[in-house]
Amino acid sequence: MIKRTILGDRSRAKSNDDKELVRQTFIAVGRHLIATEHESQVSLRRIASEAGYTPAAIYRYFPNFQALLLAIREVDLNVAVSELENIAAHASDPIERVRRLAKHSAKHWLTHPEEFDVLFSRPTKSDSLIQENQAFGRSAIALRALRIYYRAVDQMFRTLSNSPLPRRLAADTLIAATYGIVGFPRTASTVPWSDAYKMAELAIDAIVNSWITQAAPKKSRKREVSVRALR
Repeated sequence: MIKRTILGDRSRAKSNDDKELVRQTFIAVGRHLIATEHESQVSLRRIASEAGYTPAAIYRYFPNFQALLLAIREVDLNVAVSELENIAAHASDPIERVRRLAKHSAKHWLTHPEEFDVLFSRPTKSDSLIQENQAFGRSAIALRALRIYYRAVDQMFRTLSNSPLPRRLAADTLIAATYGIVGFPRTASTVPWSDAYKMAELAIDAIVNSWITQAAPKKSRKREVSVRALR
């Protein structure tokens, strides 16, 4: 259970800093409950109680469950996106940039399983109540995350002799493979899977290497096949 531990009764918080501490407490408790319990057991009242506040306190920050869910996802994805943007900005080699982005995504979410579940693998009834144009996948932070990958793949493909496949398809495949490896073992947890990060590394390298191979001139590919046949 995550309880308030600072400043005593923060439900009466007056300063902006104190109010932000209260808000973050509700986000932390809400994230944990959504990720670990059945959605029928999670409500704003329950979250407030687990955090050590009255129901009235949480409604001062979140008018409904959808608002809290959106806040949790925005906070968690913003952390990951900031890390990815930093990697993209400091990786000078376009091919290495793509590898590092995908591998860092895998490592980040494997070390933040509750955040991953709430963002990607634990849809709630609130999601079905949100209109399509207001869905989280269309939010500014979600689109910002996608643009990092799309831009990186585009920059990598510009360095190749030709595009081995449509760039959007390539980026989407890389994202789906990376996040799928993070999520699938969690949904089939009774199987003794291999180390998830090592699986992600193998898949990411295989995908990126396949793009490079497919983009190579046909003569180079034939020569490579011939060399392999002689081994």
